[in-house]
Amino acid sequence: MIYAPAAVASGLLLLTLVSGTAIAAEQQLSCKGQMIGPTGEQAPPIDINLNLDDSGKPRIDGGGGQQTDVRVTSDNAIQLKFQTKDYVAEFFHYTGALFLIYKSGHVAGLTCSRG
Repeated sequence: MIYAPAAVASGLLLLTLVSGTAIAAEQQLSCKGQMIGPTGEQAPPIDINLNLDDSGKPRIDGGGGQQTDVRVTSDNAIQLKFQTKDYVAEFFHYTGALFLIYKSGHVAGLTCSRG
């Protein structure tokens, strides 16, 4: 009978981990922010949708339903790094911060929230 509480606790932990993974695995995020140019000039606001699902490959929709090709370079519990033909991106899971570093020298800082 000593093992029963441990088994129950292990089962609850496993259930929490599995359900937490399922929740985190399918996120549709709305990201809004501002782009800043290499000389400090500001561009119009940016509004994109970032979809994170269990396929392991994020999808980005910048408007008009057009998807951007994405290649994941790193993914862990803290940060997801990926790149497109135009920029390198870093998304921080805990804060919802998304940074886009463009080849042109522009940087965009966005805040993402569940859409």
